[in-house]
Amino acid sequence: MSTDSPFPRQPVTAPVPSVSTLLQQGDYAMALNHLQRIPESERQVDDWVNQAVCLIHLDRAEAALEACDRALATMPDHPQAWLFKGVACHRLQRHEDAYACYNQALGKDQTNPQAGTVLKTWQQQVTAIRSFAKHVKDTRLLRLWLN
Repeated sequence: MSTDSPFPRQPVTAPVPSVSTLLQQGDYAMALNHLQRIPESERQVDDWVNQAVCLIHLDRAEAALEACDRALATMPDHPQAWLFKGVACHRLQRHEDAYACYNQALGKDQTNPQAGTVLKTWQQQVTAIRSFAKHVKDTRLLRLWLN
């Protein structure tokens, strides 16, 4: 029996997973690699926020803070950018700044009476709090902030 075939055998390649898939799988280094390949001029706000998430998980809080600032420069009321900026500040032991960011994310900014429009529904607030809680290592800080 001959194994020769008139059709050349093509190598099988696995599809490249999306950034969101990599984030869900916890492969933050690979997700960051994908995000950093996007030219800065083509990045969307969520790309900067996802980059911040990766950097936080890779213990690079200062760089995460910069990514959040890039997102907020484009969309100043982006709740997740504020949320992860708060997480980055927390990791840098800048607790007052962190709480100010969390308040911005939840629309509790006392200096901006219009900030309540950032998150319009209770469901969005609950989602933001759950996301925040996943990234805060010290749950006592979470309880203090929520009270």
